[in-house]
Amino acid sequence: MKVLTHSEMRAADLAAIDGGIPALVLMENAAHALLRAMEQRYSPLSKQRIAIFCGKGNNGGDGLALARLLYVLHRPAQLKVILAYAPEELAPDAARQLQMLEALGIPYTMQVPPDLAATTLAIDALLGTGISGELRSPITELVSSINSLPLANRVAVDIPSGGQVDAQLTVTFAAPKLEQVMPPGCDQMGELVVAPIGIPDRFLASAKLNLITLADLKPIGMPRERNSHKGNFGHVAIVGGAKGKPGALQLAGVAAIRGGAGLATVYSPESGFSPSLPDLMQGDWDLMNKELPGRSVVAIGPGLGTSAAMCELVQNLFRYLTTTLVLDADALNNLSPLIEPHLAYFPRILTPHPGEMARLLGRPIENRIEDASQLAVRVNSIIILKGQRTLVALPDGQTWINPTGSPALAKAGSGDVLTGLLAALLSQYPKHPVQATLAAVYLHGRCGELAARHGHEMTSLASNLCDHLPEALHELT
Repeated sequence: MKVLTHSEMRAADLAAIDGGIPALVLMENAAHALLRAMEQRYSPLSKQRIAIFCGKGNNGGDGLALARLLYVLHRPAQLKVILAYAPEELAPDAARQLQMLEALGIPYTMQVPPDLAATTLAIDALLGTGISGELRSPITELVSSINSLPLANRVAVDIPSGGQVDAQLTVTFAAPKLEQVMPPGCDQMGELVVAPIGIPDRFLASAKLNLITLADLKPIGMPRERNSHKGNFGHVAIVGGAKGKPGALQLAGVAAIRGGAGLATVYSPESGFSPSLPDLMQGDWDLMNKELPGRSVVAIGPGLGTSAAMCELVQNLFRYLTTTLVLDADALNNLSPLIEPHLAYFPRILTPHPGEMARLLGRPIENRIEDASQLAVRVNSIIILKGQRTLVALPDGQTWINPTGSPALAKAGSGDVLTGLLAALLSQYPKHPVQATLAAVYLHGRCGELAARHGHEMTSLASNLCDHLPEALHELT
């Protein structure tokens, strides 16, 4: 699903209008989308006591159109329309909507009604996207009134005004906007509903940002053929587990085999290392360089160390390995700073957390989205920049935002689980490397959410994340 900046959304609106779709029609479609979302969640609307707070721009026009639809179709127990500005200050399309309200005899006011506390459903149609800076009067006072309503569910039109309205539901139009899906705004939306309003998809297609949805992950998780065998699902190799860090390699290996790889072999330079799960095979470190080219996917880094020998190993694999390569943890540190692109045919997927990303860049992160995208393009690799709303930046300039995740993942070893899961999905779906990468990030985040739901985000362990993978996978289908 495309994610738009304010300027991209404005351009799409104008393109649709220039293409023959009147702005008033788009506004009507937005109001109908709002009504449908409210009908699905707050019915019967005839019993609701509704207050709609309207600004002077198109956002306010959407609210005024909604008021008319509610009056005509549902006749709520109470319907109050509160204008932030005088009628003569409204934008042209909002003014037309107000004229239609007047024609129907629907009252409105510029004052906060004294009986507003009885409101059960408050609609914030004050400000849309693209508004920056501090809120000013009269918007400040109206936002305070919305938030103080003791009985009301709060619905935001397009976006909570100024990020200050405590919305339970936000209905946005055509596509999600950047401030709705990235921190801190993503935490202020409540439930975010994206509703089509008739803007043709071709006017959205040029956007470089995307939000991962279940529809983007097919065919990941689809039922396997009945005559499948382990050879159909790839052989993953994971390299790491130097002295003092065997757990990182164990976690990645377990995630690889539980994530569906047909076979998984772990390689450690420590002679005393032994896999914790009998399903894992232990590779011979001395034979590793000969064996890795024959594996479906190679993951390197969990607990690897940063000795000169490990640095040379990582750089050689990055440059020359003739298979898909996932790099995490110490593998990233051994590449830093990363300047040159890889020229091998098979994909390279790098999975830095913010500290590792800064080392790869050779400087502090300045803008998560721009830095991840620019690095992916420059080094011809997929960059998974972990954190709240993990980013997946592709070498073609497209960047994906992951909506799943939880503080339950803020534990040592969570990144190792992602590495193993990523390798497993890449090995099973070699013809769909982008979908496999997106699915690994999405499922990893979803497992964190489920761990918090079924237990507590404080007590979740990385070693238990894959216990929630079956439930997360079932959601894909």
